[in-house]
Amino acid sequence: MLFGYQVVRALQLLVRVVGRLPDAVSRGFARALDAAAAPFDVVNYLGSCGGGLLGPRWMGWWFDRVIASLHRSLDRAAEADLARGMHYPVRWDPFFTPRMTLADVYRYPARHFAFHRRQLTFTA
Repeated sequence: MLFGYQVVRALQLLVRVVGRLPDAVSRGFARALDAAAAPFDVVNYLGSCGGGLLGPRWMGWWFDRVIASLHRSLDRAAEADLARGMHYPVRWDPFFTPRMTLADVYRYPARHFAFHRRQLTFTA
């Protein structure tokens, strides 16, 4: 979760900065990130390995802090900020779309978590 929180913060920063640049710059940036998908996959895998080292009690505490922080950040966001968007590297994650707004970035962690939760849920 710690790593996921850092990813969300990085995505928010990207939208706030790159979203102000011309569309062609955003599209080129997304293409460059897509070209770097292989190193991202390694970092993503290593980050997920670290999650098993944390106990459920610590994870619950951290999860609560992350959600509270995201709520505070969302409460402070202006409508214009939430509507600002940029192009994303769609090869990096199945929930990235070619163009995402800051509002989409706030929805992303819940969608990503629900996907992995379904993967790890056993049914009788």
